[in-house]
Amino acid sequence: SSYPIWEDFNSKATKLHSQLRTTVLAAVAFLDAFQKVADMATNTRGATRDIGSALTRMCMRHRSIEAKLRQFTNALMESLINPLQDRIEDWKKTANQLDKDHAKEYKRARHEIKKKSSDTLKLQKKARKGDLQPQLDNALQDVNDMYLLLEETEKQAVRKALIEERGRFCTFITFLQPVVNGELTMLGEITHLQGIIDDLVVLTAEPHKLPPASEQVIKDLKGSDYSWSYQTPPSSPSSSSSRKSSMC
Repeated sequence: SSYPIWEDFNSKATKLHSQLRTTVLAAVAFLDAFQKVADMATNTRGATRDIGSALTRMCMRHRSIEAKLRQFTNALMESLINPLQDRIEDWKKTANQLDKDHAKEYKRARHEIKKKSSDTLKLQKKARKGDLQPQLDNALQDVNDMYLLLEETEKQAVRKALIEERGRFCTFITFLQPVVNGELTMLGEITHLQGIIDDLVVLTAEPHKLPPASEQVIKDLKGSDYSWSYQTPPSSPSSSSSRKSSMC
């Protein structure tokens, strides 16, 4: 009766693996775009290089997290889903064999007890007419021993079933361990983000205060014919046409 639960777990784990693969691909694309933003900040003439440097460190740390997420995703399939699916099939075969062996052994023991009890009953009737009491006592003892043996056999069957059940969970933990270890490694990487975001908060606390590098750029511009211009995106054709219409 436990097989539907194991199979449902494996089914849900497979869906999680599929979603994580999609997340990894999305993370790669996101980090590529993130790196472009960091590069843009780094390549300015001094106003945001410090911010760009911190953003680059942030992006690198996220790429490390993405790599650990990829390892965690692979471990989910290779260390848990696939081996567990194979083991579920083995468990079914083992359980069926245990049931067959138990049923066969129980049937044989009950048959022997029934036969011995019948013989003992006949002997008991004969003992009333003759001196057969010692033989009857031995027969009764044999029947009692058979019941004790059947009881012990049942105890051993229960023991085997309990060991089989416990073994399944022990096996499950063995499969789960690499997955959790990968998860912990990934979470360990995440903790490093705190220091970087703290640095960025300090760097961006005063937007109107330029860093020393920017002040130096301004000093270098004194007395030069350098012209400064903002990089703005080109106007769209529709907006240009609109302006021309208004000028006319």
